Amino acid sequence: MIDLYNIYSQYNDIVKALLILVIGLVISKIISNISGKFTNARFGSHLGSVTKNIVFYVLVLSTIIAFLGAFRIDFTGLLAAAGIMGLAIGFAAQTSISNIISGFFLIVDKPFEIGEAIEIDNYSGHVLDISLLSTRILTFDNRYLRLPNSIVANSRIVNLSRYEIRRLDIPIVIAYREKISKALQILDMVIKRNEKVLMEPEPMVNITRLGESSVDFEIRVWIRRSDLFTVKNEIIKGVKEAFDEAIV
Repeated sequence: MIDLYNIYSQYNDIVKALLILVIGLVISKIISNISGKFTNARFGSHLGSVTKNIVFYVLVLSTIIAFLGAFRIDFTGLLAAAGIMGLAIGFAAQTSISNIISGFFLIVDKPFEIGEAIEIDNYSGHVLDISLLSTRILTFDNRYLRLPNSIVANSRIVNLSRYEIRRLDIPIVIAYREKISKALQILDMVIKRNEKVLMEPEPMVNITRLGESSVDFEIRVWIRRSDLFTVKNEIIKGVKEAFDEAIV
């Protein structure tokens, strides 16, 4: 004889479990987004991104536990097995744990934020995202770069976007037969002619070295970060044209 009560009970458990799973995943997404935006507004995009990920994974784990609980599963044996498996996974996941810990160090130290331009060793670009395990960068030549947080935390990091004003250094070389005083006048003229060069701090032209066949100069000017590449090209072009005119 068919036990209708058991069939109904099992059907009811399945429906209940599916509702818990669907609603739990939706709520996890919503709450993680809200917590991420709140943290982002209060403490910055770096911490906001990590908070969003942590909240999401914690809520998803809770949803899965509730989903399994709807089937009246005895967790005693599962917890024992999970403990043994957790030890094995812990040894195997030492790299991941290191990345997570390094991610928290990056949060505290805050060497960069999402959207800023940075240099890490031989890589440079804009920070796209900072997750628990890795930092994602869009390089200046439009390539996607993913670096584990442990590597980022132990690397030399240069933040190119932190300050609005940057100093631009341009090396210049002239032959020994040219007059140094004349070269200094030309370089000073090219610098002051460029409207994007800031007069405070004061621009400088230094003689850096007497080489084997040349005198080496270095132009040092302060500019706004957004004008970096434009001013560099303009000064180099202006120096070349001014020296050409002086020779003629």
